[in-house]
Amino acid sequence: MWEFIIIAILQGLFEWLPISSSGQVMIISLGFLNILPAEAFSLSIWLHLGTTFAVIIKFRKDYINITKAFMPNRFNSNPIDIKKRNWLIFSTIGTAITALPLYFLFKIIVVGGFTAVQGDLLTLIISALLIITGIVLLRMKKIYGTKIIDYTQDKEILKDSFIAGLFQGCAILPGISRSGFTISTILFEKYEHENALKLGFLMSVPVAIASIIVDILFGGSVFGILDPLTIVIITIVSFVIGYLSMELLLRISKKIQFGYFCILYGIIAWLVIFPIFIATGIS
Repeated sequence: MWEFIIIAILQGLFEWLPISSSGQVMIISLGFLNILPAEAFSLSIWLHLGTTFAVIIKFRKDYINITKAFMPNRFNSNPIDIKKRNWLIFSTIGTAITALPLYFLFKIIVVGGFTAVQGDLLTLIISALLIITGIVLLRMKKIYGTKIIDYTQDKEILKDSFIAGLFQGCAILPGISRSGFTISTILFEKYEHENALKLGFLMSVPVAIASIIVDILFGGSVFGILDPLTIVIITIVSFVIGYLSMELLLRISKKIQFGYFCILYGIIAWLVIFPIFIATGIS
């Protein structure tokens, strides 16, 4: 249990840094826990439940107002909340379009389709995706926008949120940073940085919950490898650590260039693991 608790702690910390928490969880699970790739993939998805609760509590006023915007018109007095509601709806639709095919592709072909695929090869794939994340992050730092959702036209919000959702869906692949890809896309659409950051967090909740449901229905999920008590404990741990560390790590993520970290991390992983993988394959 302690090994999984440590991973839950790391999830609570890594979620707020643009280094793909799911990628880090999978690498650690494959390299140190020696669990199967499919199980590591499901674990990386499930651990987002705790940090998702942290986001809901952090932005609880926004979610309460957005929930009211789904109710009869007498509750919809604030047009800004309606815009946020529409942003979540269309970003979630966009995410489903890319995330569902990529989920099944990764689950069936990469994780479970080839009997020859071992942890080393999967780690190399995740490391390559981390390098892609790093390149995107470096590009993001050069973009400055001025748009704010409060004053953006409704048609533009629908288009922007749908496109942001499409890119968010790519983060179902471990190694692709959800926050990095999503916030970068919103910044490319010329939104102001703080607005992009908030929108990125708001749109993460429905897709995180949906990903867990999809994995339970089609993948077996963590219920196949962990007992119910351990599942409850690691969910609580990732929530507590995530909630307590959110403010600090978000400030750190703004000051440190994590793009270089992702690229360097990925390159080192390839330099270390690729020769081992080749030698193992030859033998």
